[in-house]
Amino acid sequence: MAKHLARIHGTEEDKVNCPFYFKIGACRHSDRCSRLHHRPAFSPTILIKHVYRHPVRVAELEKAAVGNPADDNHHRSSSNNNAAKSKIDKVKAFEDYLSFYEDMFMELSKFGRIDELHVCDNLGDHMIGHVYCKFFNEEDASDAMQAMNGRLYDGRKMEVEFSPVTDFREARCRDFDEEVCSRGGFCNFLHAKPVPLPLIRSLEAESEMDRRRDDDERRDRERDERRVRKRERRERRERKRSRREKSGSSGGGGSSSGSHHRDRDRSGSGGSRTSSKNDRDRSLSRSRSRSPDGDGGAGASDDDYSDKSD
Repeated sequence: MAKHLARIHGTEEDKVNCPFYFKIGACRHSDRCSRLHHRPAFSPTILIKHVYRHPVRVAELEKAAVGNPADDNHHRSSSNNNAAKSKIDKVKAFEDYLSFYEDMFMELSKFGRIDELHVCDNLGDHMIGHVYCKFFNEEDASDAMQAMNGRLYDGRKMEVEFSPVTDFREARCRDFDEEVCSRGGFCNFLHAKPVPLPLIRSLEAESEMDRRRDDDERRDRERDERRVRKRERRERRERKRSRREKSGSSGGGGSSSGSHHRDRDRSGSGGSRTSSKNDRDRSLSRSRSRSPDGDGGAGASDDDYSDKSD
């Protein structure tokens, strides 16, 4: 049973999943479809909806705005001029398309290498103006979707989403590629507008050169940032070392000053003790000089007074 479900998944036999959304990423029934539309959470392919201004739709809008000419005779008389103008318009429309393709390719290639880029030539409302871009890397597709979604292009906001389409051989209309599609622009398979191969090769080479230049500039910036960070770390280390040296020198000076004060105090206390000893010696010598047995005393003794009375 599991093998059977896997075999019919995304085919007409699958009654649960929509085969058109699975193969093309778009369904003419949109949300009203009776089958499921599984929108992928990740994919290498992104879909930019209705971003290309199809010249047929633009002409229809202009015609609706201006209205049909009232003079049929004048319209018939100028039919040849209109045919020539139509031919010039086709050439101009193709040039405008190539310019649009180049803009899209160069803008999307900023996010990574592009595997395939297709612009829908369909006229159905569910596919007109769609652009499919398949990257080699899913991460590049994710970056492109996040950056491009909601941005303005040609005055309109872009709507970008992941697409389930990974094999465009299943999505493309083979009859259109062989120029024999009977359904025309309202075919439900992808009518990819052709692009000259030399232009694709030129865009790939230019985008590769831009990526290499961007890589070189990024490496240069990273190298400069590393140098700046290294210099800042070296300067911080030097400032720390200088602060430590200054703090060490100021602390050593305080210790020597303290020891000097302590020495001075000790010397001062020793001088006081010496002075006290000298004072005691002087008072002792004075007391000896006043005593009767002293050598230099001037006082009279009792014997002297007794001799004089006799």
